[in-house]
Amino acid sequence: MRFVQIETLPPGKALVDIDKVTHAMPEGAGSRLFLGAQHIDVPHSLSELENVLAGRERNDDGENSRAGFGAG
Repeated sequence: MRFVQIETLPPGKALVDIDKVTHAMPEGAGSRLFLGAQHIDVPHSLSELENVLAGRERNDDGENSRAGFGAG
């Protein structure tokens, strides 16, 4: 199991097993994250959510990422 702590709506935090995430859909200003038959709403866009679940900074645009081959 791989857990990540994410912000939720209404404001709060949840510890989520990312292996249980089935899919995510845009919802208002954030996203709805599905964990099987359950869901939680998060204040992250889908791209921000992808970063959070991958363990990167929420707004990582790849400029400062150390994954893969670095130029320079």
